[in-house]
Amino acid sequence: MFEIRTDLDGLRLVEPGKPDVWLMFHGRRHRVASPAVYDALFAEAEALVHSDEITSIAMGPELNEGSCLIRAEHTTGIFLITGRYPKVVKHYIASYESFTDFGFSLAAVKDVPAILLDHVPLAPDLVSFRERRSQD
Repeated sequence: MFEIRTDLDGLRLVEPGKPDVWLMFHGRRHRVASPAVYDALFAEAEALVHSDEITSIAMGPELNEGSCLIRAEHTTGIFLITGRYPKVVKHYIASYESFTDFGFSLAAVKDVPAILLDHVPLAPDLVSFRERRSQD
């Protein structure tokens, strides 16, 4: 049985001796498909958390090629875009605190016309465990 681990939301996990990096959100592990995807989203690799528990955590959709961070021009809200056509979704990143907890790179954020962002279905927000706990 796989576990839902919301207490790990915002972490990037690696299993010792394995190359895969997993981003935790919504209590599930999401595999980062390649080094190119990692570089397109994250600021650095130093914050990786080594864990032997990864295989016990429920798996979510992969962060595949094309996953990116975007915001509508002249706005501040940032979204993680992921999926494959026809199931591309956007996750609103709830705050700058969650953005930094996830280790996302501000330099990686792309500005796009609002009309593009408006046509991508909204998935649940990304909130780090640390931010969620501070709100309680």
